[in-house]
Amino acid sequence: MKKRIDTFPPSAPPIRRLSVRNQHRKSGQTLIFMTMVVVMLAFAALFYFDVHKLLHVKAVSRNAGDAAALAGARWQAISLNLTGDLNLARALAHIESLSAGQPPGADAEAIEELQRRIAFAGPVFGFMAAQQAAKNNGIFNQPAFSDSLRSHIFIVETEYVETLPEPFAPMPPYANGWMEYADMLRVFLDQGLAVDAGWTYFGAYANMNHLLLTPEFYDAIAGRSWCWFYNNALDTLQDYNDWTDWGDLPPILRSPPVNAEVFGLHLQRFRVLDAIPVLNPDLSWEETLARLRSLRRDADPELLEDYNANWAYYSGRWSTWTGHMRDGFPWDGDIRGEFDYGGADAAVRIMTETERHTGFQGGDTVNWTAGAKPFGFLEGPTRPNTYGLVLPAFTDVRLIPIDSTLSAGGGSLRPGWLEFIMVYLPDYMEHGPSVLPSGNWYAQQLRTWEQNQFRQTGIQWILANSARCHRPPSGSGGSSSGGTMHGH
Repeated sequence: MKKRIDTFPPSAPPIRRLSVRNQHRKSGQTLIFMTMVVVMLAFAALFYFDVHKLLHVKAVSRNAGDAAALAGARWQAISLNLTGDLNLARALAHIESLSAGQPPGADAEAIEELQRRIAFAGPVFGFMAAQQAAKNNGIFNQPAFSDSLRSHIFIVETEYVETLPEPFAPMPPYANGWMEYADMLRVFLDQGLAVDAGWTYFGAYANMNHLLLTPEFYDAIAGRSWCWFYNNALDTLQDYNDWTDWGDLPPILRSPPVNAEVFGLHLQRFRVLDAIPVLNPDLSWEETLARLRSLRRDADPELLEDYNANWAYYSGRWSTWTGHMRDGFPWDGDIRGEFDYGGADAAVRIMTETERHTGFQGGDTVNWTAGAKPFGFLEGPTRPNTYGLVLPAFTDVRLIPIDSTLSAGGGSLRPGWLEFIMVYLPDYMEHGPSVLPSGNWYAQQLRTWEQNQFRQTGIQWILANSARCHRPPSGSGGSSSGGTMHGH
């Protein structure tokens, strides 16, 4: 009988042990895979949380910005209506004086002084209301806004006091109206600023054609936008050696203090008897003004010489709203004629910072700009500025596109811009880059410009790539950069 040959070697038990070892190895691989899945899910959850948080912050900023702009515009409407009511009260006061053959009395002078105060205090109250509206909507104070205002208060207390007439008669214990105004602004430093606004300082360059007064120049430096230099400042890029090559800045012109610097009403003043308008007979105030015109015609010429008091009129800024837009009005559809006027509007900016849980950039900064405008019309309906004289006609405020706000022009909503061109730039022109501060963004870009390596890099890039540079068509965004800083 043949002996059966077993096809399995006597080492079968070790094979079973190897199978168990493979199972342990697969279990370890599964654990690693599951760990990676958990990490990826956790990262995805954090990313979702970051996105949700960013969207939430944007929504909060939008609501707060809109509320702040509306609050500022509401105070502009209140101030304009009060000014209009005082115009009519002054007309009655002058009728009484002319009827008695007397020069304007103390009542007319008190009304004029009250109008001057309203032109400042009303918009400043609007700025305060804008701060509170933003804070009520969850926006916190921004130290950068306070720093900028602190620098401007210094200008008010030093330069304005010396170079400009007083904005209004000071009340005790103040000896100068500018010091009283500076204390109004200092209240915001005590409470903290959550909102910045479009400011119009009582000083502006005679023209803004100088390259150093062009915001896009600094944008191009920061973004290494060599095509911008190729299209707008190629000679300067190639020939520049140091800060002594710049031509002189245009002179700074100080404007008379008729309007506030923030949320200004943009009014002017006329001699009370030099510009008495003829209103539509349907308007309730025409009878009063017709009586004043009649008394003026019959008054003694020597008496009229004493009528040097002023009343409030709309400035040329109150011309057609659509006509102010150089590159097209940023609005779909037509604007009805009774609403097509420029003038007062409120432009605000909110800056909010968020922390990231993912990524390595540290966080995001959300900038939100918003604009609002007071609206109203006389009977007809007729634009409120039709007759020049300010009358109480404003009944509503509405949000408007930020690019249609006049107060956002000239870089006024750019953080640090006005401070840079009014304070730091003149020092740079006199002493060079050593005096440029480190905390101002525009000063930082100017420091970069002074580096020869930076300019040579741009020249070399243009030599190799100038064919890729195409000048943007006119009207593409309202500036030589071919774009706009506002995205909504």
